[in-house]
Amino acid sequence: MGSLIEIETGIAEDVWLALVDPTQFELALINLAINARDAMPSGGTFSVNVANRSIEAPDPLTAKPDYPENLAPGEYVMVSVKDTGTGMDVVTLAHACDPFFTTKESGKGSGLGLSMVHDMAIQSGGGLRVSSEPGRGTTVTIYLPRALSAPDKEVASQPAQAVHQGSGGQGSGGVVLLVDDDDLVRAGAAGVIESLGYRVLDAESAAKALGILHGCTKINAMVTDYAMPGMNGAALVEEVHRLLPELPVLMMTGYSERPEELARTACIQKPFQAAELAARLATLMPA
Repeated sequence: MGSLIEIETGIAEDVWLALVDPTQFELALINLAINARDAMPSGGTFSVNVANRSIEAPDPLTAKPDYPENLAPGEYVMVSVKDTGTGMDVVTLAHACDPFFTTKESGKGSGLGLSMVHDMAIQSGGGLRVSSEPGRGTTVTIYLPRALSAPDKEVASQPAQAVHQGSGGQGSGGVVLLVDDDDLVRAGAAGVIESLGYRVLDAESAAKALGILHGCTKINAMVTDYAMPGMNGAALVEEVHRLLPELPVLMMTGYSERPEELARTACIQKPFQAAELAARLATLMPA
């Protein structure tokens, strides 16, 4: 977040377990942190608070509820992320969760967008609420359904085991070149890939990635972001295939609709689950 930003956390006592894919939630939280950081170029406070929330059926005669519309009555874990940054006006706020919408210049931000955080919350059975005022910051609140029981550790570990067994040993020796201009997102993706047993060479730009390819004798696959400054992922793939025509490539993109220039490129949609990334890598790097 940088030295100018103070981080505050508030976790309620006896907070419930939430029903959500941990990788998708982690990527969503990283995305919100990046948005908050970019909204506070001169510094500020970034707050994360977690609490239990019971939602009852709304009374049509009362004022508009302070939770997402169409959120079903029930018990939820409420994760609130707040910054003290520039904030958004009414018009910008109305479109903040629209696909492709951004207020940032090219190359800024994680490439995920609030629409992806919104989709994660909805797919988990919850919802998302965004409030903001110019000059007073933004608060994004994620509602995740309460999990009625803890996950079984043995069952939870089975997908990862299946991935390693089905990868023909590539997970213990394969080398993946990872390219993303955002440090936080690149670190998160590298952690997922390394957890699958692959060695990761990372680059923050297309130019550095090409330099690595020129100097490296063995790379099994490349995973790259699409929206990057200077040379985007599609242009990078074109250059890479001039050097290594057979190198498998997986493109990470936050766009809900695939850009036309990626029609022939394998893509994975942000935010993605660890199991999905593992399966795609196993396909790219068969035994």
